[in-house]
Amino acid sequence: MKKSKNQLSILLFLSLFCVFTNCEKEDVFLSKELNELKNSNKKLNAELDSLKKLYINPFKQYENIVLDESKNNPDSIINEYEKLIKNHPNSFWKHESERRIKNIEKRKKYWTKKNGWKLNDIPKKPLNDEQSISCPGC
Repeated sequence: MKKSKNQLSILLFLSLFCVFTNCEKEDVFLSKELNELKNSNKKLNAELDSLKKLYINPFKQYENIVLDESKNNPDSIINEYEKLIKNHPNSFWKHESERRIKNIEKRKKYWTKKNGWKLNDIPKKPLNDEQSISCPGC
């Protein structure tokens, strides 16, 4: 009986030792997984920040300027486009901003402080090259 208790004690001890050893291995494994997830999250956040900086922010700035063109005076609009160009010199929207600045400069005469933009006064182009003008920079 004493032999049996000793064997049982040894068996219990070995079982507990194995359980704790496996728990430590699992803790190490889970810790590694958690660190990999954190690193992956950091990389994804850096990529997202880069996308925002290179594409989303310039587009949002451009979009806001375009949407407010008809409410603002030509010099103010041009100033806003020049800020966009300065802030995002390698952006696609730089090219678009430059194009809109040229168009606004051509159409300055259709803006007055009293009446704002009078886009209906802009002469129409010939039928084969007809264009609808709905904003100062179009």
